[in-house]
Amino acid sequence: MMTETKNVGLFLVLPAPLNPIGAFDAETFKANFRSLMTEKADAKFIGVDLSGLDFVYSDAYNAFMQFHQELSKRNGTFAVLADRESLARSLKKVGLERFIRIFMSEADMAAYPRVEQGVAPAEEPAKAAVEPAKTAAVEKPADAILQASPAPQAPVAPKIMDTNPLVDETSSSKGTLVAVLVLLLILIAVVSYLVL
Repeated sequence: MMTETKNVGLFLVLPAPLNPIGAFDAETFKANFRSLMTEKADAKFIGVDLSGLDFVYSDAYNAFMQFHQELSKRNGTFAVLADRESLARSLKKVGLERFIRIFMSEADMAAYPRVEQGVAPAEEPAKAAVEPAKTAAVEKPADAILQASPAPQAPVAPKIMDTNPLVDETSSSKGTLVAVLVLLLILIAVVSYLVL
């Protein structure tokens, strides 16, 4: 059975499988990814289209890291197409942008290999002379990706997530401090009452 994909630049992009409540189904995605890796033994650039989703659970983060490691062995890249700022922000908050590529649009994803290799999009000389404004508009997203792309780095060991990355821990520590102070005040009042 052929795994459903679409080509976006060099990437083979899998659709995001959803469970009955509309959340990303990481287990089904893992099976789809494995099937694609078997069908396309030479695939190096694989991604998932998370368009329309506001968040994914930690099982998806772990799957993305695992797939990053597998594609790294092939000198490839795993990518996520996340058209919602909230999803892109949560992926970055857990540090995934250090390992996987996060794209906000298909145009950015399609421009990735050319920008990464420093190759400008090919254009016909006559067309460039006739449409200079349009050519500049086409090159801007590539320039933006080039500036936003981190320099190649040595592989970094993955972080094991032992806390929820989406919970702001500073507010919970403030709440704990307030609770301790209230308990101390109650204890002082009880001791004062008993002593008097």
